[in-house]
Amino acid sequence: MSQIVWWEIETPAPDVFQRFHGAMWGWVFEPAFADSELDADYWIIKVDGKSIGGLQRSVGNAHPHAGTRLYVEVADLEEVLREVQARGGQVERSRTALGGDDRWFATAFDPTGVSFGLWTSHPPTESPASDGR
Repeated sequence: MSQIVWWEIETPAPDVFQRFHGAMWGWVFEPAFADSELDADYWIIKVDGKSIGGLQRSVGNAHPHAGTRLYVEVADLEEVLREVQARGGQVERSRTALGGDDRWFATAFDPTGVSFGLWTSHPPTESPASDGR
């Protein structure tokens, strides 16, 4: 059976992408292929020393195009959406239920225009009700 073995993201602003996603998820970016036949602006994305994907400067500084959307699992969806905005990203779709009591998602754009998703099995945190005092 075939399985996904790698993923890549292209952006015209990899430095902005690295600052945003490094701060959001703790991703580390290791330069790669600069001295190879590829001669590419490319970084290996790592978490806890493990390679999880790649980042590449888009050719001709083109803006990101339609493709696969990655989803990151989070515990507190609303808190992460606030952080996305505080770091210069934009919320595309706020919490959306998929049915059942354990499936919600949201989508956002990072400051470079790359779309990504957020997934949680946690219900929204409810604000304490006002008691009229």
